[in-house]
Amino acid sequence: MPENIIDPHIQQLVNSVSRKNLKFWINEMSSFPTRHTKSKYINQAAKYLKQEFNKIGYDDVTYHRYISEIDGTKYDLKNVICHKKGSNKQVILICAHYDSRMEDLKDELSLAPGANDNATGVAAILEISRILHSIKLGHDIIFALFSGEEQDFLGSSQYAKFVVKNGVNIYRLINLDMIGFPLFNHGKVTVERDNNKKRKHNQIKENDRESVKFAKLMKDASRYTDIHVSLDSIYDSDYQPFEAQGTVVIGAYDGSAKAKNPHYHSTTDTTNFIDWPFLASVTKMVLATIISVARKE
Repeated sequence: MPENIIDPHIQQLVNSVSRKNLKFWINEMSSFPTRHTKSKYINQAAKYLKQEFNKIGYDDVTYHRYISEIDGTKYDLKNVICHKKGSNKQVILICAHYDSRMEDLKDELSLAPGANDNATGVAAILEISRILHSIKLGHDIIFALFSGEEQDFLGSSQYAKFVVKNGVNIYRLINLDMIGFPLFNHGKVTVERDNNKKRKHNQIKENDRESVKFAKLMKDASRYTDIHVSLDSIYDSDYQPFEAQGTVVIGAYDGSAKAKNPHYHSTTDTTNFIDWPFLASVTKMVLATIISVARKE
């Protein structure tokens, strides 16, 4: 569809994005004293998220369990995976991490509400899953919420191995990481593409072209919102383990960490600093992107 044409069906679904729901889920996630991967609260948060998918109406919600050693201690950790079946076996995976941290990565005791980083991404996925629950789509959708992102992508790395081992056909991946604090980015959302010049962030070149095209599709989907898109490259988030396996990945990001957000990895990363209209608009853009790709013909 041409980039300036509005699809009434997509617009109707986009209009159903609820700021109230986004605020509720971010408040709930931020109410955990911390969601540090080493803390006693991380698996409590996983249980809460699984229950929320179940309340929305999904039956196929599971824990992807893994054990990782952090600072000399082994931890039994969980990714929360919700599967919505389509009419083909190609999967669109939309993911976000639900853990949080302080500036000192080893500090699992201090208050770390992680409202923007990354309860915003989690809430957007829950809201998108709610809206899509009764919508018939061509592609399968996997809503994946990862632990251990702050410890070099532990959860996403383990799940990336799982999908390869089990033959899960990931057609496209969208990562949401910090999408609610655009103060230093002048109201623009950054759509990240797999075209980073550094090999660390771009291990497979063969998927670059399709990623750039996919990012363009997401930029076009911003026509269903009141936000503007700036294009950048993927960098240090949960799309990286999948990119290294050849998956076509993109991300949405508010740009605030690069702009020296004073609340980044801090006790002040609270709901007080979330831009709710902006977050709702990013959620709408991502929802419109998914429907544009996954709609049942």
